[in-house]
Amino acid sequence: MNASENIWPLSFLRTAGYTLVMLLNALGHVTDLYKRSRAVFTQMYVIGVESLPIACFFLMLVGMVFALQTGIELSRFNQTSLVGIIIAAGMVRELGPWMTAFVLVARVGGSMAAEIGTMKVSEEIDALDVMSINPVSFVVMPRLLGYAIMGPILTVIATCVGIAGGAIVARVQLGVQFSDFIRNARNGVEPLDIYWGALKSLVFSLTAATVACSYGMRTSGGAVGVGAASRNTVVVSLTLIVFFNYLLTSFYRIVKTLITGA
Repeated sequence: MNASENIWPLSFLRTAGYTLVMLLNALGHVTDLYKRSRAVFTQMYVIGVESLPIACFFLMLVGMVFALQTGIELSRFNQTSLVGIIIAAGMVRELGPWMTAFVLVARVGGSMAAEIGTMKVSEEIDALDVMSINPVSFVVMPRLLGYAIMGPILTVIATCVGIAGGAIVARVQLGVQFSDFIRNARNGVEPLDIYWGALKSLVFSLTAATVACSYGMRTSGGAVGVGAASRNTVVVSLTLIVFFNYLLTSFYRIVKTLITGA
């Protein structure tokens, strides 16, 4: 094994073509949904429903910390009542999609890569080829579709919980009335913010699912290879999510400028 293969950025760049082709191939097999519906619903349950408690709890804590830190700074200018604007806009456009994606990568991404990797090293993937069953349609597509559907749904729910957590902190520790918080929160969120948050969550979900399936499908070397696939999935997914978040935030500024003309 070449020493450079242990350096995940170089390894990822070398296999980026395979990953993109696999993604396009999986999207092309969405037409097999009627045959894989049970597998898709199973993945939706594992990815979305089972992740809901930890995602909501995590985002609630994020919203509470965000509200407290924001309120402390606003109190210096006697503008604590405006905390709702910042919390709502920040959670919907930025922290909601971002932190939910992190939770899903930590809980689902690594295990997804390990599951597929185990199938690969135990030659279950090769057995599918022997039986003339497309592995991408049978293994990758249900996971990719389930992740892409449940990621945005989970983001919406967890973001609302995060804003609610911020509202509780604003009331209990900052003395902001719920009515003032809700009014300012509505003023702070524009339709474009909601659309952009949904777009981010979709991009993050597709990214994480594609990376997990790619590493899983390319696993070799037995148990050591399965562990490496799981580890690399988490590292690469989180890095790409941060990178895409920066790109989408930059595009948001451009789009908003074009819409508002300001």
